[in-house]
Amino acid sequence: MTFDALPGSPLPDQLRVLGYDVVVGTTERILPHAVPQRFEVAPDGMLVPPAEGSTKPGTVTVTNAGIAVVEQYDLRIS
Repeated sequence: MTFDALPGSPLPDQLRVLGYDVVVGTTERILPHAVPQRFEVAPDGMLVPPAEGSTKPGTVTVTNAGIAVVEQYDLRIS
């Protein structure tokens, strides 16, 4: 079985606990809702994604049409 989930979804870990071998890849999907993205303004005025693990609040939030990277899982019984 193959399924998609947004990054951070708890479902893959829950399935691993139940004994399934969950293999991860990535793909893109058009979601049925808009996707907000946070950006910081660099000193030169360019919008840049926040640094990994940054807790600094984003200074600009942009909403796109719902195209998002999703994690794609292949579910196998171990």
